[in-house]
Amino acid sequence: MPATPTAAAVLLATADDLLTDSPDGDGPLTPAGRDRGAAYALRIALEAAVDAALTAEEAGLGGLRSMRAKLLCLHHYAGPARARRAHALWNRLSAACKYHHDELGPTHTQVRTWHAAVDSLVAELCGPAVNIRSP
Repeated sequence: MPATPTAAAVLLATADDLLTDSPDGDGPLTPAGRDRGAAYALRIALEAAVDAALTAEEAGLGGLRSMRAKLLCLHHYAGPARARRAHALWNRLSAACKYHHDELGPTHTQVRTWHAAVDSLVAELCGPAVNIRSP
């Protein structure tokens, strides 16, 4: 998916859909699977927003391969506080996306909290036009 504010908005909406309980409770995904899937969508939305912010600021920086390098560059272009928030959130989401048989996955409440934080950060990095839906 290209690094655009629209891509981040679509991924935020996907995460919201996954976190919203289906009315009949049926479906192929368990609640834990929906929460982990939403965490994946949130992490990719954050990555798309960082890519879009770097591409808008300096040609070529969105093409960096390592997310850690991108987050270091974000420190200069978006300010240290915003970059620290993005880095901490990305680390939490990355850990939540990994499955370990001896660890519990992220809870629904944790993923909802991360959703609000990613939504806020995406709006700050890409502008308010990204929020095309209401949570």
